[in-house]
Amino acid sequence: MTENVKNTIITMMILGTLGFILKKSRVTDKRTDKFLSQLLVNFCTPAVMIYINLTNFSIATFRNSYRSILIAILTMVFMNVIAYGVSKALSLRGMEQGEFLSMATFSNTIFVGLPLITGIFGEKAVPYLMLYFIANTLTFWTLGIYQLVRSSGKAFSSKNLLKIFNPPIIGFTVGILLLYYNVSLPTYAMDSINYLRILMTPLSLLFMGSVIGDLKMSSVGSPVTTVLILLMRFVLAPVSCLLLMKAFNMPEDLTKVFIVCAGLPVMTNISIAVGKYGGNPSYSSFMTALTSIAFIFVMPFYFELFAFI
Repeated sequence: MTENVKNTIITMMILGTLGFILKKSRVTDKRTDKFLSQLLVNFCTPAVMIYINLTNFSIATFRNSYRSILIAILTMVFMNVIAYGVSKALSLRGMEQGEFLSMATFSNTIFVGLPLITGIFGEKAVPYLMLYFIANTLTFWTLGIYQLVRSSGKAFSSKNLLKIFNPPIIGFTVGILLLYYNVSLPTYAMDSINYLRILMTPLSLLFMGSVIGDLKMSSVGSPVTTVLILLMRFVLAPVSCLLLMKAFNMPEDLTKVFIVCAGLPVMTNISIAVGKYGGNPSYSSFMTALTSIAFIFVMPFYFELFAFI
């Protein structure tokens, strides 16, 4: 690993540890976590999307991005198929199966991905992260939610698809429209957006540390299930992404970012969706926290994969 990568990992550990300490010392609580989550998702992330579009993106990049989005979706679909076979072998049923499929398939692209990608590759790589985020969001709110709803025994509604149009996606769309029509925002607007963008990385790390602070061993499911999720998230997903990116001869920088994105921790929204559709979100919350801790130690493996690009 380079010195920059080591510094990024140490910085993430320091801020994550601070979030953990704040939770354990009861300075923060569930209400604080909810506030941070809402602030990050509904305001900071859209600000990042708009800012990056206007400063580090281009219409040509967007027009040529459809292949990369499709490859990211293909990676997730492949992981989902593998996870489905594994869930059958484990005899998982109902919400347990739907939860398992989502945890094995979808990445935490915002709370972990954004600070990590920015720290390692710089802001020039954020547009690539945004492309993976779009694919991750589209696939989760279609395939992922469909499987969770079916697992709960309820009927899938077209209203579920409206969740695709969440604040980050809207922010990305607004940024693209401003870029396409060559609209320049006034200085005070760009400065305000930039301040929200700057908050994104430290608050994301504090939030994840706080989530880890809620980790309880009583929420642990089957050790076999847990190990398999870890293997699929941290080994199979990045390797599958690497193979697909090479098969389609995608650019090296894009491939590196996608490999890291494919192997990020379990998506935070899964536990929220599981609770909404009648399941017990404690296990998926536990796995989000556990994979966030484990990710620090497995990240060097991804840099070994870069040698095969």
